[in-house]
Amino acid sequence: MKTIMLVDDDPHIIKALTDHIEWPSLGLRIAGTASNGIDALEQFERLRPDLVMTDVYMPGMTGLEVTQALRRNHPHLPIIILSGYDEFENARAAMRWGVNHFLLKPAEVEEIESVLREVLLEQEVRERHEELERTYKQEIGKVVPYLRKQFLHELLTTRYLADELPQERMDYVGIPMSSQVRAISLQLNRPGFLARMKERDWQLLRYGAADIIQETVKEQIAHMQDSQVEVLDYSDQVFVLLLFGREEMYGQFEILVERMIDQIFTYLKLEMSAGIGTPKEHICEVMDSYLESREALEMAEFQGGSRVYPYDSIEKVETDVTDYSLLLRQWNESWADMRTDLAEEIWLQIRHLFEDGICTNIQDVQVVAVSLFDTLIHSWNRQYPLLQPPLAMSEFLRDIQSKYSLQDLLCWMDAITGDWIEQTRKEMTEKKSNRLVDQVKQYVEQHYADEISFEAIAKGLFVHPKYLSQLFKRVAGENFVSYLNGYRIRKAMELLQSGHYMVYEVSEMTGFRNATYFSQVFKMLTGKSPSEFG
Repeated sequence: MKTIMLVDDDPHIIKALTDHIEWPSLGLRIAGTASNGIDALEQFERLRPDLVMTDVYMPGMTGLEVTQALRRNHPHLPIIILSGYDEFENARAAMRWGVNHFLLKPAEVEEIESVLREVLLEQEVRERHEELERTYKQEIGKVVPYLRKQFLHELLTTRYLADELPQERMDYVGIPMSSQVRAISLQLNRPGFLARMKERDWQLLRYGAADIIQETVKEQIAHMQDSQVEVLDYSDQVFVLLLFGREEMYGQFEILVERMIDQIFTYLKLEMSAGIGTPKEHICEVMDSYLESREALEMAEFQGGSRVYPYDSIEKVETDVTDYSLLLRQWNESWADMRTDLAEEIWLQIRHLFEDGICTNIQDVQVVAVSLFDTLIHSWNRQYPLLQPPLAMSEFLRDIQSKYSLQDLLCWMDAITGDWIEQTRKEMTEKKSNRLVDQVKQYVEQHYADEISFEAIAKGLFVHPKYLSQLFKRVAGENFVSYLNGYRIRKAMELLQSGHYMVYEVSEMTGFRNATYFSQVFKMLTGKSPSEFG
């Protein structure tokens, strides 16, 4: 509850005001009363009321003099004059000293209460305004940098006309309009092993990189007069620096960027590349400088990370599509014929073209790589429909997005093509081996009733008997004699079940020249003698 002090040399007035005004309903409490000006000033310093209501004519010091004295140290204190004299000079003096209201005695209770409510409302509005202003002054240090970075982000993606960027707005967010502006894109290269790390760990590294960039700028900018640098956290792997200043400061700033790159690699073991756009004369053109910096980064990816690439020093290379189209056709043909030796040679030629820079950016290389891999997938599915390929297309497309430099991508493709060729050769050898074993089994099916020579089979297949024996055992899971006996016994079981043949006849019909040996083998494999089975 706010307080008020009443000042009047007439005790009846003080009593009337005390008794007849509904102070609690107004939200007021009488802090004290005084009968003269001198006493009023003394009590004010002790009681510090929120409002003062005073008479004009009092012994020792008038109410106007009290007002004048209070206004020196309390310019916003609400003061109400309650006077029994209607004098213009008194009213004018009261206004000069900032008196809120001048009431004439005798005043109605309703009038006094109305004035008090109005004064309290004015005081509340003023206090809220002061609180808002205090809060604004406290927060402005945080708000303006945020607004500035938000606005600069917008300038990198939205093209403005010069007259759409008034000086007043630039001044408010602290962006100079008279200086040249240049954009520098800093890209963190997230290697393959980091692509698989937990997101929290990557963000920790990224935070460390941002801190190094901020601290390096803060330290260096103190030595660069008439220059300003803004650091924008643009995306997950890109920071953008905006340099405002004279053109002659550019050399110092390039050294600054190189220092950032060295420190980030030293402390975080992360590669970072920098693309620098050309200077622009007006802030509305900063978007063009930024796009140049990104283009410089794209073209520079062929040279690897941890370097600075100014846009105006990069040679533009046109893509020779013919070279790739011819080699891609030969690549398809080599896999159609399953000529892995030729495919290996073609990949080396394509790799050589990549290294010579016959592409405009890393995206072009990725497109060619996807085409190469698409051929591998189709070839594998055609030759080995029941086998999973060494690498799925979905995995390939996911992993290729994490290859940010040419060298990284080429090493990755080397590993994929090398492994694919090795697996294909292995499957081709296995397929050939299976074909030889199938031919042996086919021979057994056709000649099981005859005397069979394994050496003769090997000779007929143009392979060494020892190699064929080892191959048959590895593929079939048993040696040739066991397979032959098993096949003959299965045929013998069919013949015995027919009931048309004697045991010795079945023995001869299934290639066993000795009936006793036939019975032994039959019982060993079936658990019964031939006579029991029949």
